[in-house]
Amino acid sequence: MKLKYNTIALFFAFFFISNISAQNIDKKTLDVSFLLGFNFGATAPIPIPAEVREINSYNPKINPQIGINVIYNLTDKWGVGTGLTLDWKGMRVTDHVKYMYTSVTLAEGGDKLTGYFVGKNKTNVDMTYLTVPVYGTYSFNEKWQVKLGIYAAKTLSSTFDGSVNDGYIRIDTPTGQKQEITGDGATFDFSKDTRDYDFGLLGGGEFRLTNRLGFYGNVAWGLMPYFYSGSNPIKFKLHNIYGTIGITYRLNK
Repeated sequence: MKLKYNTIALFFAFFFISNISAQNIDKKTLDVSFLLGFNFGATAPIPIPAEVREINSYNPKINPQIGINVIYNLTDKWGVGTGLTLDWKGMRVTDHVKYMYTSVTLAEGGDKLTGYFVGKNKTNVDMTYLTVPVYGTYSFNEKWQVKLGIYAAKTLSSTFDGSVNDGYIRIDTPTGQKQEITGDGATFDFSKDTRDYDFGLLGGGEFRLTNRLGFYGNVAWGLMPYFYSGSNPIKFKLHNIYGTIGITYRLNK
């Protein structure tokens, strides 16, 4: 329900800013664009920690981005911009880990174990954000424009779960009691430990095919750890690192 209300708010903002743009067509200082794109990337540690010995598969999900951009042109070359986007981000990854600290729940018996796991790990990540970017722009000509700035995002929903199998866990310490994890394996769900906001750096560019239609690409690098520091269920920090490609439609020439 919360996501539904935020989506409605986004579209109200879209129509409101569209009306503003219509009033500024003659001044040509305000560019307002609707955008539709797809996010791809990972919620991952940088660099890859020693616990992750091998990445077996990585599957990006269908992660759309919809929203509006507003750019105020200070000169023919320079401008400042902001906007509002609704972003879906997520991925699936399978890897082989060794002595990765975690908490899992056994499929057989439902016992919860905390310790250092060795074996196969499958992780699923799903997130929805309401994002506000703030950036500066530079136009090389009428076709090419680049941007650099920051973004702040409110988490609307977040899922971080998965399973482990074909291995064992050492309880509490790397040399603790050994518990085999085979058969149906064990599961984990750390969704409640995820941060309810994100903040980071943003960079990208746009190529304008016509006065109305363009193509854009962005990279957003999260500076905030994905989990809260006080409740991080794993020993290393994860960050949102996602790129976006899509199309823009300018609402005023």
